[in-house]
Amino acid sequence: MTQILNPLLKPENRERLIQEAMLEIDKQQDVMIKKADSIIENVAEFEENVRKQFTVYSKKYIQEISNIN
Repeated sequence: MTQILNPLLKPENRERLIQEAMLEIDKQQDVMIKKADSIIENVAEFEENVRKQFTVYSKKYIQEISNIN
């Protein structure tokens, strides 16, 4: 007795299955790229904020040191 082949695995259905899989991969890739872009944007904003705060604090510190002398 032979096993019945899953209809999706039949040669005539393989191309459709591959196309559907590729579309799903593209969708998932788009989602991941959007998440990565968001993370990168957040890191860039954080870096800019830290840089601004450092500049403000360093100027303030230098001014305080100058006032002491």
